[in-house]
Amino acid sequence: MDTELAVSLLWPTASAKEQAAHGMRLTEQCVNDLGLERVVHELCVNQKYYDPIRKLLVQLCSNEEVIRYRLDIAEDFVTLPDMSDEFALLLPLLHKLDVQYRTKTITGAEPLRKIAWQLESLELYVQCVAGMKTVSERFRSEIKSDGLSRLFAAVDRLTADESFQSLSQAIPEYRQKLQSMSSVTLGINLDHELKPAEAIILSLESKPFKNKKRSLLSSLLGLKSVDEPYEGISPFQPVNRATSQALDSFLIKSLEDILSDALLPIGQAMKRYIDINIPLVTNLEAEIGFCVGSARFVALMESVGLRMCKPETVPEKERICRIDNMFDVVLATGLTRRHPDIPLNNTVVASDVRFDDEGRIFILTGPNQGGKTTYTRAVGLSQVMFQAGLYVPGTRAAISPVDGVFAHFSEEEKPNILNGRLGEESRRLAEIFANATRDSLILLNETLSSTSSRDSLHLAKDIVKGMKVLGCRAVYATHLLELALDIERINGEVSGDSRLISMVAGVEMDGSEEVAAASAAKRTYKVKPGPPNEISYAKDIARLHGISFDQIIDTFKQRNVIRR
Repeated sequence: MDTELAVSLLWPTASAKEQAAHGMRLTEQCVNDLGLERVVHELCVNQKYYDPIRKLLVQLCSNEEVIRYRLDIAEDFVTLPDMSDEFALLLPLLHKLDVQYRTKTITGAEPLRKIAWQLESLELYVQCVAGMKTVSERFRSEIKSDGLSRLFAAVDRLTADESFQSLSQAIPEYRQKLQSMSSVTLGINLDHELKPAEAIILSLESKPFKNKKRSLLSSLLGLKSVDEPYEGISPFQPVNRATSQALDSFLIKSLEDILSDALLPIGQAMKRYIDINIPLVTNLEAEIGFCVGSARFVALMESVGLRMCKPETVPEKERICRIDNMFDVVLATGLTRRHPDIPLNNTVVASDVRFDDEGRIFILTGPNQGGKTTYTRAVGLSQVMFQAGLYVPGTRAAISPVDGVFAHFSEEEKPNILNGRLGEESRRLAEIFANATRDSLILLNETLSSTSSRDSLHLAKDIVKGMKVLGCRAVYATHLLELALDIERINGEVSGDSRLISMVAGVEMDGSEEVAAASAAKRTYKVKPGPPNEISYAKDIARLHGISFDQIIDTFKQRNVIRR
C-alpha cells in the first residue's frame, strides 16, 4: 500500500531512470547551436517546470523502451485534448500540495500550526487523488498507453482502499473542529503570594469569552443564558509575551497533547499519507506538466498548418532517421509567436531526412541564406525531441536513438587569444572526435570557414573521412563545392559503412546555367539529394548586397560619377 501511486509518466521502471542518469548530456554549446532553449520554453505551461523539462531534453535518453513508453503517453495527450485540459486543471492543486508539503521542513513552527498543516496537507492530497480519479473515470476507455493505464489503475486501488475512504470522511470533521476552536478554559494554581504558579487546560471551547459587565454575585454564581458566549468576571487583559514565555510554553504543550489525543483515531493514517503517499503524488506534477506542454506544442504547430507526428522507435543498431516533411521548430515557433493568425504551411519549407544504408553523412551545399543552417539545426532538434519522448516535426518518422549529439556551428566570434579562430574550431572538433561513436549524430555548420579555401578543403576532407570511418550520422553544411564533388572518390577510398551523400539547399534553376549564374538564384529553402550546383554563388551573394558589376555601374551613374 505504501507504493500505491509509485507510477511515473516518464520512466516505466526505476532501473531505467537510474541508468539514464549516467547517459550523455548535450553540451551548453550544442544547446545554443540548436536553439534548444526556445523549445524548452514552448513546452512549459508554467515556467516553474523549466528546469525538469530542460533536463529531459539535455540529458539524452537512448533507452528504446523508455522512448516508446513516453511517446505512447504523448499520443494519448495529443489525441485526447479534453483529457489533457483536465490534467492541466489539476496542476495548480498539485503545486499547492507540493508547496504545502515542503513547508513541513521549516523549523520553529508552533505545535498547533503543525497539526493544522497536517490536516490541510491531507485535505489537498485527497482532492488531488479525487481529481485524478475523475479523469480516469472519464477517459479510461479511450487511452491506449501503458503509462496512463498504470496511473489510472493505481488511483483506482488507492481510492477503493478502506483507509483512504475513512481519511476522506474524517478530514473535514477534524478540520472543522480545529477551525471552530475559539477559547480555552484554564485552571491556574496560585502560590502563597497569590501569584500564578501552575496552570492546566481544562477544556477547548467553540464559543469565545465575552467581556460583559454583570454583578459580582451573578458572575460568581455563573448566572447567564446558555446561548450567550462565555463571560468573564473581569475585563480582558492583554498578554505580555515578554513576561509569560514559560507559561506560554506550558500552555502550548498542553494544547498539543490534547489535540494529539483528539486526532489519535487517524494518527497512523496521517503519518503514512504525509510521509509516503504525498511525495508520490506531488512527483507527478512536473511529469503531467511535461505531457500537457508537449500536447499543447503539437496543437500550436498544427494550428498554423504545420504537421507533427509520433515517430516510430527503431532499434539503435539500425542507425537510421527517416522523416518526411521535417521543418525547423525554432523558426516555426518564432514566426507563430510574431504572427499567430497567419498560416505557415506555405511559409515554412519542409524537407525530408533519410539517414540509412544509402547515405548517413550529408554534405550539404547551397547559397548563403538558402536553408543550410535551418536544415542542419532541424535535424538535431528532431533527434533530441524524439529521444525526450516528444512528437517530431513532420508527417511521418522512423528514428533510431543516438548516444550523443555533437554540434559545431561557425559563428563570428572573438578569436581565442592563444589559438586564433581556426585553433578554437580545431579544438572543438578534436573534442567531438574524442567522444563520438558510430551511434552518434554530428552536426557541422560552415566549420573551418575561418581559413583559406585550399586549407579548408584539405581539413574538411580529413574530417569527413574520419566520420566515415567512425560510422556516425552527420550533416556537414558547407560552402566547399569541391568537397561535395569529391564524394564518390571518398566513398570508394575510405572504409566505413556510413556513405557520403550530396544534399543541395535552396536553389531553383530557371533556364540555362549561364542565365542562372548571371542573375540572382531563386531560393526555395528546400533541401534534397542531388549533385552540387556548380554555379558561382559569389555572384548571387554580390547581387544580394548590391556589388555586382551592373549594380556598381548603376551606383556610379546615380552619383553622376560617370555618364548615364
